[in-house]
Amino acid sequence: MRLSDIENNLASRFSNGFSKLSDLPNPNLLKDSSKASKRIVQAIQNREKITIIGDYDVDGVTSSAIAYLFFQEIGVDVEIIIPNRFSDGYGITPKLLNRVNADLVITVDNGIHSFQSAEILKKRETDFIITDHHQPSDKLPDAFAIVNPKRLDCKYPYKDICGAQVIWFLLAEVKKELKVNVDMGQFLDLLAVAIIADVMPITGFNHSLVKVGLKQFFSSNRISNKVLINQLFSQKNYITSEDVAFQISPRLNSSGRMQDAILSFQFLVSNNYLEASQLFDEIDELNQSRKLIERDLSKQVIDEVDSSQPIILYYNENLHSGVIGIVASRIVEKFKKPTFIFSLENGILKGSGRSLGNINIFEVLSNSQKLFLKWGGHKMAGGLSLNLSNFETFKNEAIQFMQKYTAIDFQEINNNLGHLDMRDLNFDLFDMLNKFEPFGNKNEKPVFYISDALVVSSYRIGKEKQFQKLMVEKNSVKLEVLIFADIEDINIEEKISFSYRPAISTFRNKTTIQAHFISIM
Repeated sequence: MRLSDIENNLASRFSNGFSKLSDLPNPNLLKDSSKASKRIVQAIQNREKITIIGDYDVDGVTSSAIAYLFFQEIGVDVEIIIPNRFSDGYGITPKLLNRVNADLVITVDNGIHSFQSAEILKKRETDFIITDHHQPSDKLPDAFAIVNPKRLDCKYPYKDICGAQVIWFLLAEVKKELKVNVDMGQFLDLLAVAIIADVMPITGFNHSLVKVGLKQFFSSNRISNKVLINQLFSQKNYITSEDVAFQISPRLNSSGRMQDAILSFQFLVSNNYLEASQLFDEIDELNQSRKLIERDLSKQVIDEVDSSQPIILYYNENLHSGVIGIVASRIVEKFKKPTFIFSLENGILKGSGRSLGNINIFEVLSNSQKLFLKWGGHKMAGGLSLNLSNFETFKNEAIQFMQKYTAIDFQEINNNLGHLDMRDLNFDLFDMLNKFEPFGNKNEKPVFYISDALVVSSYRIGKEKQFQKLMVEKNSVKLEVLIFADIEDINIEEKISFSYRPAISTFRNKTTIQAHFISIM
């Protein structure tokens, strides 16, 4: 495959060229953004108490951090509450409202299904502003303002933005109303992390935001960035979207999964290096614990789950509710079917769903919403809780709903561009690929394949020897191959054909070209 063919293929993803930040749609196109910003300004001028309620995933934590830092810069005290997964549940629940006493409540990255909480706040005569990006139901909560690009009556032209972007846009309107001098660009590094972690499409202006945000990561004075660079990227002078997805995001997520997401929030907003370093160590330790629990539970579920139906639903009271979403992702990878995994406590099932291909998890949930205590999500992921007595009904309805899909809907997007001679896996290729960075959802890093390469060395690597490293050779050209998938050992003298993503590794100022293995072909 020629370099020009690869470049033309990637360029087709950006038919109108790369977007510029100056081309960002006006935030006031977001329905209710003007109404919400004016109410926030009123609260500031009247010295009302403002409470901001976030979420315990990366998007929710970074959304909360952006809001907190913005208000801090303009000298306004706000209360930040991030629900605890174990004691509060998801979002702004009636239980959570027991510890909220405010004149104005603003959600970030949640709230679009908070019907009961909206009613409670209305009775309290507390104004309620929802900022969210998850798919709404046909009916909306009775809130003062709802800023969500997925509202049917919202004219904002780009729907696939994350919660951090929604609050960032709204605060830009607040800045405009207040006529204060705040550089909204200072938050682009946090936006980039949120966009990548929440698997938003890295196309259009999302691509531009992430590109600038990743560049800003190293130049920013943010203390949390300095700690992350020192702890994870000391051998590099830049970070990629893959670094965020595989190094930063799991750590920021781990506190919410294992203990309390407020730890990750405090880490992001800390202005003290020692404090931030201690918080990082705590978060990193939680991430290590998360990986061990996830590995063991994934093995258990794979052994026990019924994979005969077009959708997998499984519950067990011994499952850790903080990792069920990751376990669901592992089951999807293993069986190539949409999956819901539930933990059970006191007769209540808490579940996380993950999807693949063209199968819409939100529609699966919406079809059975009458059975749920709480629910929400989008096409590829969702969450819910329901009484154990309703599980079999939901399972049967989900299986029945899946009859609308055909085999092609289960197929994941194939980004394999074709065969690439090992001699063409060189720095010229990477110079060209860099034009299209950052890669991510809808702008996936290209996949190639190699056929009949001879394995000349093979050994296990990693703390627990869970990965493989090969050296393969073809036509007198050698290539290092890293295998992070859980597959049987590939032995010396075997000839293998495999798909891979090209990668560059820099260690101790030495740069090498590698292939990151995807699958045997």
